[in-house]
Amino acid sequence: MHVPDEITLVAAPLRRDQETWRWYAEGGETCVVLSQSGKLLEPLPTFGPSCYVLIATDVQRHEADEYAVAHGLPHLRALR
Repeated sequence: MHVPDEITLVAAPLRRDQETWRWYAEGGETCVVLSQSGKLLEPLPTFGPSCYVLIATDVQRHEADEYAVAHGLPHLRALR
């Protein structure tokens, strides 16, 4: 898992990539996304995002699980 040194925004919709997993907070007001290419992203806004904040790259599923739980996002949804 590689965390960038500065805040990076990624345009939505994702091009040549797609969301594969989402972890939601209680009530669904926020979430993180793991993309097919291994990017961990926070969609802004949560539903119908106009952009994403890039949290990390080269992320494995188990690393995304750990990040989500540590940040209060316990509800997992597969998007395949």
